Amino acid sequence: MHPRPRGQGEPPVKRRIPTYVWTFLALVAGLAAGGFLPGPLAPVANATSTLIGWVVAVVPLLILAALSPAIATLVRRGLAGRFAGAVVLWYVFTSTVAGLIALVASAAIFRIPLAAGDQGVWAEAVAMLHSLGEGGASRPLLAILAGVLLGLFGARHDPTYRVLRRMADAIERPGGSLAYVMLPLILAFGVTLGVRFGASLGLSHYLTMTGYTAALVLVWWAFYTFVLVRRVGRRRVGPVLSGYYVPTAMFAAGTCSSLATLPVNLANAKKVGVRDEVADFVLPFGAVVNLDASALAYLAYGPFVVSYVFGMELSWVMMLAAWPAVVLFTIAAPGLPAGMGTALWSATLFASILGLEGQAQGDFIASWIALSGGIPDMLRTATNCTGDGYTAIIFDGRFDEYFARERG
Repeated sequence: MHPRPRGQGEPPVKRRIPTYVWTFLALVAGLAAGGFLPGPLAPVANATSTLIGWVVAVVPLLILAALSPAIATLVRRGLAGRFAGAVVLWYVFTSTVAGLIALVASAAIFRIPLAAGDQGVWAEAVAMLHSLGEGGASRPLLAILAGVLLGLFGARHDPTYRVLRRMADAIERPGGSLAYVMLPLILAFGVTLGVRFGASLGLSHYLTMTGYTAALVLVWWAFYTFVLVRRVGRRRVGPVLSGYYVPTAMFAAGTCSSLATLPVNLANAKKVGVRDEVADFVLPFGAVVNLDASALAYLAYGPFVVSYVFGMELSWVMMLAAWPAVVLFTIAAPGLPAGMGTALWSATLFASILGLEGQAQGDFIASWIALSGGIPDMLRTATNCTGDGYTAIIFDGRFDEYFARERG
């Protein structure tokens, strides 16, 4: 049967509204409702905080299920050759540097002391470790350790690896529909933020978070573009920006998904001259394991949410404890739609470091997720995706030289 020519009675094509639009609208609607009706909607905010407590209880399982298969795959692919190993090390390097930039910049902006209160650095470190051991607060960190060990074992044991891959598939399979299913929860997060701070202050916090995220990713973009691409990759910046960066970043911001952006990312990278053998490995691999902008943002969000939004004390000791954990998780664990996976995990980590429990813990995590969603998520995704393409451009510039050394 031949396709019917366009315009001859065919029904109009229906375009589904992107999930990020619904997410943003749900967040704003909840913020407005909670801010203007704090009394009637206080039970909703309280119920959301209680729900967060239940969710936190399963976060270690989520970390273990997501992290262990990713670590196993990372090890397997990283041992496939020197080129693959170099790409893996590059992604580890950029995420670590991004985390370091976030630590130093946010500590300077919010004037974070070496230690909270009057206690010394060593005393606070001991007290923090003690608080992490109480009430299950250390479970996210223990889950990371268990995920790394299980992943390393699975990388060398085929039956275990197959089980881990099935776990990863079970997490990733409902990704698209899950974004819509979570809309009521995003609405509830907005209500909690509105009840907690009021509509005006809650909106102010959100806009400040958006500007803060924009400044963070701008710093990372400038570093990647003018230092790494220009100096290390030996590429002219102008053609890269016009031919690759702008169209890729716009699409990534619209989808809020590294995987959904992958076909466009591949096409645009090849348009600016990246070899197929480089792009076809570096970009798909980076779409799964490289979230350097998220490592930058979520570590920098700690002082913002803790100090600026909630007025609590955060120290260098706490940030140094969070740095490797956030970097490791953003390297190895695939996120849930709208950044929910990484947002939930990082918020839980900082709540654990602060020793928050019960209602305080629920309010903290719900506010963190609400503030980091929508426009901030668009900015993070665009920077993550173009970081993958920039990596392909850099390695393409060193391709001949690298493989000449390898053959020699």
